[in-house]
Amino acid sequence: MSTENPEFKDYPPRSYKTVPELALKENAHISRADINSLLVTDERVHAPTDGSKIVEFLKGKKVFVTGGTGFIGKLLTEKLLRTCNVDTIYMLVRPKKGKNAESRLDDTFSDVIFSELDKVQPKFRHKCVAIKGDASLPELGISQEDRQTLIKNVDVIYHVAATVRFDEIISLAASINVSGTKEMLLLAQQCSKLCSMVHVSTAYAHNPRKEIGEKFYDAAYTTDEILDMVAKHNDSYLEGNKKRILKGWPNTYSFTKAIAEYTVRTIGAGLPISIVRPGIITSTYKEPLRSWIDNLYGPMGAIVGAGTGVLRSFNADPEKVSEIVPGDYVVNAILAASHANILNKKGDIKIYNYVSSTENPITWGDFHDMAVYYGLQNPTIKSIWYYCNRLNKNYYVHMLSVFFLHFIPAFFIDAYLMVKGKKTRMVKIYTSIQKFSSTLALFAVNEWKYTNDNTQALWNNLSPIDKKLFDFSLSQENFNWNSYISILGGGVRLYLLKDNMETIPKAIKKYRKLYIYHKVFQGICLLVALRVLFWIFGAIISIFT
Repeated sequence: MSTENPEFKDYPPRSYKTVPELALKENAHISRADINSLLVTDERVHAPTDGSKIVEFLKGKKVFVTGGTGFIGKLLTEKLLRTCNVDTIYMLVRPKKGKNAESRLDDTFSDVIFSELDKVQPKFRHKCVAIKGDASLPELGISQEDRQTLIKNVDVIYHVAATVRFDEIISLAASINVSGTKEMLLLAQQCSKLCSMVHVSTAYAHNPRKEIGEKFYDAAYTTDEILDMVAKHNDSYLEGNKKRILKGWPNTYSFTKAIAEYTVRTIGAGLPISIVRPGIITSTYKEPLRSWIDNLYGPMGAIVGAGTGVLRSFNADPEKVSEIVPGDYVVNAILAASHANILNKKGDIKIYNYVSSTENPITWGDFHDMAVYYGLQNPTIKSIWYYCNRLNKNYYVHMLSVFFLHFIPAFFIDAYLMVKGKKTRMVKIYTSIQKFSSTLALFAVNEWKYTNDNTQALWNNLSPIDKKLFDFSLSQENFNWNSYISILGGGVRLYLLKDNMETIPKAIKKYRKLYIYHKVFQGICLLVALRVLFWIFGAIISIFT
């Protein structure tokens, strides 16, 4: 398989039945060189930075990053260290599972995503300072000593911290996403050297609207109103009245992110701040590693489930346009926005809708088919069944499929495990899968119309060297969906499934066996169905004879 395959669009009309079989046929031609090409380092990873205005702006700066242990936070930190030559990165880190802030930061830097950085800056760790804290606590849970350090030294702030769980309870979502933003802004107001700040929001903060521009919109509550409500009522009351409290917002994530934007609009007025609203963030495209991903959120979780044969129905409309954006491109847009803040003479708060649909749309159906075609050419050894996932836009058809294709087999498997005296798990697994897929379905059966004039202007104003070093344009001239999706499968198997590329030959053999088992099982089901129909037909005939 080549990582560049512009001929994909010329294949015969694709259907959910033929694409997996076509991929199965094609994977016989994969060479070792093709497999290794999935891991090729892009030239920009170690490209010279001379003449870059963004690098010049950030060089020698002391930066404060929240959310640095998350997916985007890791990519942002790595890019700041590898390309931008910052002096210091203060990172807000919450002690967790018996580990203090320093230990958690050490664990973060042991991630493979920092491997390219380690090659050129083996002592990069000394530039990073762990600030013990918690975005959900008053004053971010930061000690007075650390707070004074930040106030005296910080030049640039990137506020990335957020709970991204769609089903988070209202109190915690409000504490992290709203109160955390408020406390961050209050701290920023005290930072004597602050010259730029970026607040990372989401393109879905205002999803009750169908048309979303690069401007502020009203939220369901003011900052004080939601925080007072959370302080006044217990979780039982809040969760019991969730639908009424959310006022049309579909989940606590977008609900609280909208209020967080209101917080920036009010408390952040006068600060050199901007807002970046990314779409659905997926694996990296080019840097520092191709197709790196460390979480199962969004489409990546669906790819894992479908690719291993576990997920067999997904509630999505193949004709709806997605808002998928690569993680490394999101980070580059954030860095470009931070530089643009110092050029903003008007003093207004710029908002950047970082979405793909305005310049280079791709439907869920096309994304699905490409991911299947390329992904199944590199099947994982951890597959438990042949790929048989289907996108169902009708909710009731989807739920019927879930019942027959997910839960009935799960009950039988658990019954077998129970008889064997083993721990049952399949029903629990499929319950979790259903919960996950139902939260993503909102974004896969609907679409929104965005404008992104500010984002396009941000790109157009970059110098040629900055366009190379901080590439984030998703225009058709600059970004190829076919090229991007062709490497997703390799990243999923390597970084999420921890399945080394050396297992591909065995995985292909296993997958061909699973294909045979699948066809045999389909044949048996067909025979059983026909037998039942003949029995019913015979019973009806006997009634009238």
